[in-house]
Amino acid sequence: VMGELVWKKDEQGYVLSAFFWGYICSQIIGGYLAGRYGGRLVIGITVLGSAILTLIGPLAATTSGAIFPAFHTMWSVWAPPLERSLLTGLTYAGAQIGNTAVMPLSGLLCKYGFAGGWPSIFYVIGAVAVLWCLLWFFFVSDRPSQSKRISKKELNYIENSLADILASDSKKAVPWLAIFKSVPVWALFCGHFAGDWGAYIMATSLPLFMNDVLGLDFASLGFLTAIPYIAYFVFINLGGFVADKLQNANILSTIATRRLAMIVALGSQAIFLIASGHCGCGQETLVIIFLTLGIGLSGVQYAGFVVNYLDIAPTFAGPLLGIGNTITCIAGIIGPLMVGKLTPT
Repeated sequence: VMGELVWKKDEQGYVLSAFFWGYICSQIIGGYLAGRYGGRLVIGITVLGSAILTLIGPLAATTSGAIFPAFHTMWSVWAPPLERSLLTGLTYAGAQIGNTAVMPLSGLLCKYGFAGGWPSIFYVIGAVAVLWCLLWFFFVSDRPSQSKRISKKELNYIENSLADILASDSKKAVPWLAIFKSVPVWALFCGHFAGDWGAYIMATSLPLFMNDVLGLDFASLGFLTAIPYIAYFVFINLGGFVADKLQNANILSTIATRRLAMIVALGSQAIFLIASGHCGCGQETLVIIFLTLGIGLSGVQYAGFVVNYLDIAPTFAGPLLGIGNTITCIAGIIGPLMVGKLTPT
């Protein structure tokens, strides 16, 4: 990418993988702390810490890793079993709204922003995150019984559907040894790694591909890079909705639903990404369509491995996801490095 900072391809790979060196640090501890002190507090402090570090330096990733394990801890006491796919998917789909907004905004700020252009990206995003924290602490509660905005009918429905989980001791020790000896858990980790491998490479390398291969300028680059993530947002929600419907109608069992979601997501991603690589010069529109379908349909995986953490161990979903995310950060670290080595020119 040509600009104020001119780096070789392998150097770009190191920079793009740098986020995951920090992101890996707080995954397991984030899930553990959410179980001990509540997801509301952990997520709020995490985002606030990330906001402050975004404003002053490059260390934001060291705190942001706690967010999704803490979300899983919260959903374990908020999401009824037959609504888990949709509700959990909504959380992750919300992150795609951020991607969709930040990518074009970053392109514009890089070209027209204050403080020399690209530094303004960090200042604007950091300031927005601070405002988000204020809303989070004002509106969100750790448990349904602590919420001042939930109706009595909804509270009874949630508590009845999650009676066993709510009755268990959320502060009891995490069975670390049993987790690492469990074959289903390791199968889940494998699915998680496969899903995040493609997602992380696309997130870090898609702008480079569109700039270097398709020849797009920075202003249009941000908007076109956002298109696949709009599709991603749609398919995360659609996949969760369909998965819950299949289970509620007794068409598929829980395990069959999760497997189908992973087959659709990873199979579609592989097919369309391979197809993108076989497009010729002058077929930029077709490439963008293939990338949009590949990335978009991969969002169905959130009705697969993501919610499966809540299926197999709802009481320890936060720490379990923290372990899974820690392992898959390896994909985020080596993916950009691999791209840099394979595309030196």
